[in-house]
Amino acid sequence: MSAPLLTLDSLRSRFARHPESLIDIMDGIEARFAAFDNASIPAALSAAARDLLARCPDPSNLPLWGMPYVVGANIDVVGLPTSTGVPALDFEPDFDAVVVERLRAAGALLVGKAPVDPLGLDASAAGVAAAIAAELAVFGIASDRTGAACIQAAGSGVVVIKPSPGRVVPDGLFATAHELDGVVILASDLEGGATVRRIIERTDEDERRAAPFGRLGLLGGTSAAARCVAERLDLATVAVEEALFVEVATLMGEDAWLVLRLDDVAVPLAELPEQFPSRLRKRLNGALGCSSCDLLRLQRRLSELRNRIEATFADCDLLFVPPESNLTGFLNPCGLAAVAMPDLGTLIAPSGSDDRLADAAQILATLNLPRSTRPIDILASSPLAHR
Repeated sequence: MSAPLLTLDSLRSRFARHPESLIDIMDGIEARFAAFDNASIPAALSAAARDLLARCPDPSNLPLWGMPYVVGANIDVVGLPTSTGVPALDFEPDFDAVVVERLRAAGALLVGKAPVDPLGLDASAAGVAAAIAAELAVFGIASDRTGAACIQAAGSGVVVIKPSPGRVVPDGLFATAHELDGVVILASDLEGGATVRRIIERTDEDERRAAPFGRLGLLGGTSAAARCVAERLDLATVAVEEALFVEVATLMGEDAWLVLRLDDVAVPLAELPEQFPSRLRKRLNGALGCSSCDLLRLQRRLSELRNRIEATFADCDLLFVPPESNLTGFLNPCGLAAVAMPDLGTLIAPSGSDDRLADAAQILATLNLPRSTRPIDILASSPLAHR
């Protein structure tokens, strides 16, 4: 992994020496971010930086003092519209999302919102990842419905951390399915992302006394990358059948899940159909034809598959998905934690293994695996696409 230029650690060092440099940094970010189409930025970013410097002049007093970050447009921030990528559904929130409250209390400064795929169905984290890759932020928070954000964002050269379900309060996130959607943390480096995760978690319990990982399950076969990972982590390897995981990822693509949001979108869809992209309009109309039995069928099948995947972890403690694989769309539905690293692949563990997972990922961060040739994919709707 190449060393990123804008990291939490590098900014901490700079702020420790010159706290007043925060003003110049924020002025520069504000000017660059505002230059893009579809940008959504706080009205008083520079003022917020000056206020932080005045009320807390010692950067060491707050763990994220002055750290610039972005969020997806569908995460509530007072003073900025919450957008799902469909103008008819935009609204002005009365309260900040819980994660935004925690980041503000830690001293982080929101530099803006990144656009999201309509209803957050597909590339929900791509805009946030692009902002970090362009060095407009040190980290970001995005919504994620299935876990696919790990592949999308890691392909942009940033680290993605998907916490265990329940560890980060999702209140203030416009979700497609509240029981499935969650947030992911995107960061310029692994250590910074892990720091952010610990700050926004609802729990401070220490899991490091748990038994260490012993067996590495391989999704995607025994590749050269998998052998390197197993050797570096000193783990025995176990082949894992992909069929269950593939079926969950496929299951999550069915339109019947949209039934959970039809109460919110049915009227705007009927009255302002032109504000919905044609592809989404087709899917929503298909969901309108689904019955409660269709959704119940999906929920029951997902429950069955989750139980079988949980049993998989009786044979292994940790899963590895190589960087060339696109298989991560099962993470949220199966209640798993994950860390995706550019060019290194994705590590996946059972819920509650977040700290051990971070430790394993940190060991791999220095591996010199073959570099991926996957191009950076910036959405046309992203403000960063217009640089």
